[in-house]
Amino acid sequence: MWVAIALVLVAAGMRVVGVVAGVNVLRGLPKNRTTIGAALIDTATEVASGFGIAVTGTILAALFTGDIAKSNWSTQQTAQFQEAVTIAGLALTAVAGVLVGWAILRTRSAATSAIR
Repeated sequence: MWVAIALVLVAAGMRVVGVVAGVNVLRGLPKNRTTIGAALIDTATEVASGFGIAVTGTILAALFTGDIAKSNWSTQQTAQFQEAVTIAGLALTAVAGVLVGWAILRTRSAATSAIR
């Protein structure tokens, strides 16, 4: 139940952040380049989603033993699933944090270069 609630919150947050980020990207483009910008935003969204699914699936496959589609999990399998989801979430959060930090540093250095 908690995993489902967390996934709903993450999906809602991604939609809000994605829309704001997309609008900001499109505002920064010349009018004749907005179509290309929209395509790049869609591509980035798809690549990021695919990466997240691949990382989560790999971690889950590495830590979970047995049939994940089976309806009655043992206590050990439930613990393995919870551990895998937690590790995958932390790994994706760390990657996102590094990317955001890199973007902030890159933007600041570009802004200070433009001022000079």
